[in-house]
Amino acid sequence: MKFLLADVLVYNDEDGSFSLIDTPEEAPQILTGTANAIMKLLVNQHGNLVDRETFLREVWDERGLQGSNNSLNQYISILRKILAGLVPDALFIVTVPKMGFMLSADIPVIPLRNAALEKKPVSAPRRGHYELLFCSALTLVVVALCLWSVVFKQHQGQTNVHLLTRIGACPVYTFSPVADVFRDKAIALAKSFERDGHLPCLKNSIFYLHVQNALLYGHEGRLVLSQCSLSEGKASACRTLYHYEW
Repeated sequence: MKFLLADVLVYNDEDGSFSLIDTPEEAPQILTGTANAIMKLLVNQHGNLVDRETFLREVWDERGLQGSNNSLNQYISILRKILAGLVPDALFIVTVPKMGFMLSADIPVIPLRNAALEKKPVSAPRRGHYELLFCSALTLVVVALCLWSVVFKQHQGQTNVHLLTRIGACPVYTFSPVADVFRDKAIALAKSFERDGHLPCLKNSIFYLHVQNALLYGHEGRLVLSQCSLSEGKASACRTLYHYEW
């Protein structure tokens, strides 16, 4: 199957190839079988921690090979160099010290079922102050679309959210699952933001949380918390708090 990574890079998990959508004439870069097995596992677990034992078992043991932590580290280093050479501005693989690795949730991963999507043109990035404004606006648009999608899907009976915790009697949902290693940090951020923003749990209401992965890694990042009232069991009007440099 093919995936579009970071909006610009096509990854084929069957042959282990990488190709940029804006340079289709160039020959794709092909991974070795072991490197592809690691990349495939990271993509399939996008945004979630893959521990070292899982890598050693599924990449080496189940393929009849002998693996080690040193071998895993070397292949992760190779993958990082390849990805950095193709998309220099994106951090794909995140290290969770003493535990394992994950494909960053900040990297968009889209399954490609329509070959036409691979040829989508990519505009050159804008720089300086305008780039910052554009990125901030884009974040708000994405969050707004996520909220609209949640409400719309609830009316169709198809929710795609994940329960993180509760604030009082109100459930707090995220749009993608939070890795177990970051769960406590995400819960603490949600409750702290709710308290500081004076957005208490009200009767018949729920919360939606969007937390940028940088925050979970201990850096500055964006945080969005929405409180939505329930009408006949479905989310309707929402109040939203934004924080750009938490």
